Amino acid sequence: MSDTPNIFPGNWDVITPIILKTYEHWFSQNWSPVELPWDELDSKNFDSKEGLAQAYWMSKLALFEKSGIGAFGLAALQAGRYNMEDPAKKFLAAVTYDECRHDEICRRACSRLCPAFPYRFKPKTRLEEKALSNINALYENGKRYWKAFEQAWEKYPLELIFSSFFFAEIGAQLIFREVADRSKLRVYSNAFTNITKDESRHLTGTLGMLERLATTMNDQQKLTITRQMKHGFIYLSPLLFRPVGTFWRLPKDFLQYDEELEHIAADSGLGIPSLQDRAKDWLQAIERYRSKLENMGIALPQIEDIGLQGVQVDVKKGDDIIAAPL
Repeated sequence: MSDTPNIFPGNWDVITPIILKTYEHWFSQNWSPVELPWDELDSKNFDSKEGLAQAYWMSKLALFEKSGIGAFGLAALQAGRYNMEDPAKKFLAAVTYDECRHDEICRRACSRLCPAFPYRFKPKTRLEEKALSNINALYENGKRYWKAFEQAWEKYPLELIFSSFFFAEIGAQLIFREVADRSKLRVYSNAFTNITKDESRHLTGTLGMLERLATTMNDQQKLTITRQMKHGFIYLSPLLFRPVGTFWRLPKDFLQYDEELEHIAADSGLGIPSLQDRAKDWLQAIERYRSKLENMGIALPQIEDIGLQGVQVDVKKGDDIIAAPL
């Protein structure tokens, strides 16, 4: 890579064939969110609590999808500026497009089920008020995350930031497959089946990037990757587990209403796994990659919340969390 940031003249170098192959799969796996059976989400098909609950979870998901547009877009720009291999730049641009597509699913669901939620929504009941309070709190925390993410490009070597992206994709692949399988509504099962294909492709590509970059990393850099995996767990915890307080500053009754709304959404057809199932499945998903990571000299972090055994890394309350979104 060039030491001088500049997107010109670029290159057509292919150093990592798996990244090229993964990018090429994007074309054959392309799909349109516009063509899903959206009429199934007519608000008349649900009572007000059911519509609110589904919109709540989709708004929570949108935090990570919408931030993914900027995060992977910025990553694609940096890959160009530092003249990374050609398929890496195009792969990251394709992921950025996928994040737009995933956020569009969230937008359309909310607009049909609970119009104006959450951005211009006016709550009329206590449950609506608490749902909006929870989402607003998550979104406000997101501003802190983004500030840290932008500053990371000036603090850390480019390789360390890129190599952390794959951990988010492990969790993303898991949650979307579960939601697709459990959903009773075709619009959700179809949408999340397609999204799972996207996330599986993202995981393959980001893991390919990590495998190549790991060959040039020293032990201290690899330990930083372990720490970034812990960051990734904490950042994604409101969606894939439950919010971890070392980063998330949320209302005291956040969990009470979060759990109530998730139960209502699941009962009305949106296939959200239970908290226990999320913890078990996330642990199993991470364990599947343990040997591959250890062969690269990268240790998994210890994450007591879900029973993951690994290296103890300290993440203190108030630390900047630098991780990739879904």
